[in-house]
Amino acid sequence: MEFEVRNRPFLNAPVEHDTEKVTTPFAYVGIPFGIPYTVSDLSAAAGAPDAVRDASWESAWALNWNHMNFDTGHAIFPDGEPTITDCGDITVPLSAPEEIWDEGIRRIAPLVRAGVVPFVVGGLDSIPPIAVGAYAGQGKKYNILHIDAHLDFRDERYGVTRGFSSGIRRIREFDCVGEVVQVGLRAMGSARMSDVQEASAAGNRIVTAHELHAMGPQAFLDTLPGDLPWILTIDVDGLDPSIAPGVAVLEAGGIDFFEMGAIVQGLAARRAIAGMIFTEFQPALDVRTTTARTIGRLIMMAMSQGQAG
Repeated sequence: MEFEVRNRPFLNAPVEHDTEKVTTPFAYVGIPFGIPYTVSDLSAAAGAPDAVRDASWESAWALNWNHMNFDTGHAIFPDGEPTITDCGDITVPLSAPEEIWDEGIRRIAPLVRAGVVPFVVGGLDSIPPIAVGAYAGQGKKYNILHIDAHLDFRDERYGVTRGFSSGIRRIREFDCVGEVVQVGLRAMGSARMSDVQEASAAGNRIVTAHELHAMGPQAFLDTLPGDLPWILTIDVDGLDPSIAPGVAVLEAGGIDFFEMGAIVQGLAARRAIAGMIFTEFQPALDVRTTTARTIGRLIMMAMSQGQAG
């Protein structure tokens, strides 16, 4: 299988298809789809990686590396050299979509072994365990911060155990996973009462959107243990529709930009971000590239990890 990238890489960063050769601290990786329930699952969010790439050009971030970024307090690349590599999109034949699981793990694992922080952007919410699977078997543990309107703890749905209703349950099964904190939940999804009980019994900490709004992002950050690095998996429907309208189901009351930004920057200040995964972004439903720009800005905030502040 080959990586593919169009002629507008994220932030105009260098392109390297071989993840064994990446030497920058960060890498941008697209996974257009995960394990599907139906054929439409293969296309709904397939354009997400390219939409975020395009937003980085249309917002002129890719053309103005030396301009002040007021989200972080410095330029995107303070030393004038890119700190991120665009590794393109991981693709498998659409006739065998289940191959994306092993292929994604195989391609991302070299980044993890080298200490490169991957930013994975793509398909519906069945891709997070693919990305987290790349961290397994390497003798280290990571905490998981799951941002989502939904629980994603079904054991199976329609007979499929690796679909987008089961992502966090599958992540829970990896030996590399320590704490699991799920934040932003609201309204109704596929989770039954029994699924909530099983998630809690597995040790997951559940923080609803209502609870986060009441406590504030800094108080929430203060509750996150600092013993292990964090992998953030962000289903963009966990964010408020005002900053992420490009999702299948809009639910008012999500995490706003300043809350999400404070969480990302707080973990970046600790040098505690081991990876970020963005899912469920459907570009055809976006409004004036708002969702794509939000994802791009959050990635750039995370890239401030290790940079001058």
